[in-house]
Amino acid sequence: MHQHGTRKIFLPLEIKIKQEMTNIDCTNVTYIQQAPGLANLTNNGLVTTLIKGILGAPSTTDTTYGIGGTKLYQFSSTGITNNAVFPHTIAGATGEDVCWFQEKLYYSYNGTTCGIGLYNGSFDDDWNSTVPSGFGAIENNVPHQMIGGSSVGVDIMYFANGRYVGNYDGTTFVRQDLDLPTGSEIQSIAWMSDRIWIAANKTTLTGQNKISASIYTWDGNDTTWESEIPLMGKVGGLHVKNGILYLFYQDITNTGGYKLAYLNGNSVVDVANFTGSLPAYYQITDYKDFIIWNSDGKIFAFGSGDKDLPPRLFQFADGGYSTVGGIAAPFGEVVIASTDNTNYRLAKFSGYDTNCTWKSLLFDITGNGTQSTIDSVRFNFEKLESGARLDFTIKNNRNETIYSDTISYEKLGAVSTAYYLLNGKKQENCRIELDYSNSSTSATVKLKNIKINGTIN
Repeated sequence: MHQHGTRKIFLPLEIKIKQEMTNIDCTNVTYIQQAPGLANLTNNGLVTTLIKGILGAPSTTDTTYGIGGTKLYQFSSTGITNNAVFPHTIAGATGEDVCWFQEKLYYSYNGTTCGIGLYNGSFDDDWNSTVPSGFGAIENNVPHQMIGGSSVGVDIMYFANGRYVGNYDGTTFVRQDLDLPTGSEIQSIAWMSDRIWIAANKTTLTGQNKISASIYTWDGNDTTWESEIPLMGKVGGLHVKNGILYLFYQDITNTGGYKLAYLNGNSVVDVANFTGSLPAYYQITDYKDFIIWNSDGKIFAFGSGDKDLPPRLFQFADGGYSTVGGIAAPFGEVVIASTDNTNYRLAKFSGYDTNCTWKSLLFDITGNGTQSTIDSVRFNFEKLESGARLDFTIKNNRNETIYSDTISYEKLGAVSTAYYLLNGKKQENCRIELDYSNSSTSATVKLKNIKINGTIN
């Protein structure tokens, strides 16, 4: 707007896809801040494999489980269990998933042997092949997600098994209950609206060949599926949130063509595009009204944070080491498994990360084809606490620095606003760049908005 020949430019920190950010927490609707950091659980040295499946709801108070490689782990909100029972070794296994069903722990795995094991005070690693009525081997080298117990509306455990959906009702084990078309490989299953929802890829082609996928619904009783929703692309994990089924899929004809969508009847409705990689079923969870997931070692988030605001997508946090495994929030705080192929960790959100940057869109401030003068900039934020710091730079499209300075408790004290005079910098455009690399892991600048004032020449 114009006031007495002065052009006042207001740059609100609205999160838009075209903005650039690394590890910025936008979950609060009134400000942005550094992403949460990661702190290893105690006894992290016991973690010697990349954990995939993590039990998302505790089996008992402050107790849950995770599996990866040859190890089955028990852990609490603070540490990894270290006793005569856990971690448990499953010889030759590549762990897939865990499921708490009828007060017992079941765990699935691929490997030199593959199967579903049972822990009920003692371990039976080849339980599926020897014990239940209908016992038998399951498919190898395929995802084996399991759902049951509180995540399913009936007293049945379901599991992905190649082109089949298997189940166990506490008595009878059925390895191949629902049979999908030849060449299908189930990537994820979910329960919603009294149905099993199944995401499957058609795997007759590999590599960069364009493949098709389908979402199937099944009532759990019929010999075939009820409906099929075809997708032209590769599908990943399914996720149910507040009665809505979300899915992740990839269109390889589009660079970075990874999509988050939801199902509306028999239609797939895209809601966000992101770059990186396709999350598997064990790499998706909920956090503060947002869906968060792994994409190539980075954690993305999608949601609104407020019922009166539209949803938004942002790159939220770092996943730890370069290869991320399972993500879950069994105790409220998010835990993330990761590895660099030498070291392994299971860590939870704690404090703040400092590898955090944000860059605004580039704003044209010419006005009638002329340059404008940038006179001042004001930052508004929550009252600063000891250790909080934010470095900022104003640049133009030639990457020239117009102005830079620091907002910090040490420099300004416990204030909630900072005003900087630029003494009439003539420019055609500008953008704001924020850098938290010199900040603290225990305090942050919670930035509400930025206002730039200038004059049209």
